[in-house]
Amino acid sequence: MTNPLVVQAKGNADEVDRAIRRFFDVVNTTLSWVPAPLKWVIEKVQDGIRVVNVRIAEFWDRVNQLFEQPGDSDRLRQVGTGWVEQVGDKLGDIAGTIALDKMRTNVEWEGRAARAYTATVPPQSALLTGVKDVANQMRASLNSLANSIDAFWIAMGVALATFVVAAVGAIAAACTVVGTPAAVAAIAGGLAAAIGVIGATIMALESHTNTIETEQNAIVQKIHDIGREWTMPNTADMSDASVTDGDGSDWKIDS
Repeated sequence: MTNPLVVQAKGNADEVDRAIRRFFDVVNTTLSWVPAPLKWVIEKVQDGIRVVNVRIAEFWDRVNQLFEQPGDSDRLRQVGTGWVEQVGDKLGDIAGTIALDKMRTNVEWEGRAARAYTATVPPQSALLTGVKDVANQMRASLNSLANSIDAFWIAMGVALATFVVAAVGAIAAACTVVGTPAAVAAIAGGLAAAIGVIGATIMALESHTNTIETEQNAIVQKIHDIGREWTMPNTADMSDASVTDGDGSDWKIDS
């Protein structure tokens, strides 16, 4: 599903395109009947239009690239939820069931094997709980990135809408010969301001993305550490055991 914030920003970008086209139409119409004493206006406007065209090209280069790679905040949140529901919660439940206070093995099982088992299970339970904590951290990290993407598109939408307002004012000014040079300067300034806001917004998103990348690397290292620190059972000691359950059929395995 397309992010509605991206859809809204795209709608604002389309409004920008229509406003720019309307601006040029009005300028061309106004200049088409400039009287001879005001021919200097045409030359001044032409100089300004060259600047505007450069700004327009720069503006659309930035904007179109963003719409080609909008990000998917909803998918990030789904993946984060999957980490918790499909990994963290399930392993957390397992950790709870194998805790020594939840099992009768430490009551009805005795000997070297029982002691070896007792030494093995708690660390394993703790590491499984650690995986649940990592899953929660992963969800928080992905949600944070998703929120940054949404904030980015909100800022984009505002920047584009603000330029539309400026363009409407420039269009009104361009309806008169005397006002056209100022209108051209105004729309050039509006484009420059929009490009500046968009650039700052991109930099803010990139900065936070770098922070998230550092978080993700730390989480990956934690996952690696859990696998490395997993407590392996002492099979040699577990081969020597006895069970006392009161039924008169106690058994032992001698090493």
